[in-house]
Amino acid sequence: MDNGSKILLTFPSTHYALKAEGVVRAHGLKGRLIPMPRDISSLCGLALELDPEEGDRGVSLLLASGVRLEKKVKIVKQEGCVIWVEVLEEYM
Repeated sequence: MDNGSKILLTFPSTHYALKAEGVVRAHGLKGRLIPMPRDISSLCGLALELDPEEGDRGVSLLLASGVRLEKKVKIVKQEGCVIWVEVLEEYM
């Protein structure tokens, strides 16, 4: 069930964001890079968006692959706009 919630993974650099997309796709996850909302992070201009049920697996795969993460954030979208943000984990 999709209630508009997503998991965003943020990164300290674009290099790690691009690597992350390749890692999750190679393992069959549906992650995709999106422009980073500036109120969530200003370190990198990209975030990896995952469905909530893929968030924990995605983090595990990325950490095991040497991808540095900044944050794991839950967002809720309504009509395409982010209406709620919760930082779930910080890695830096």
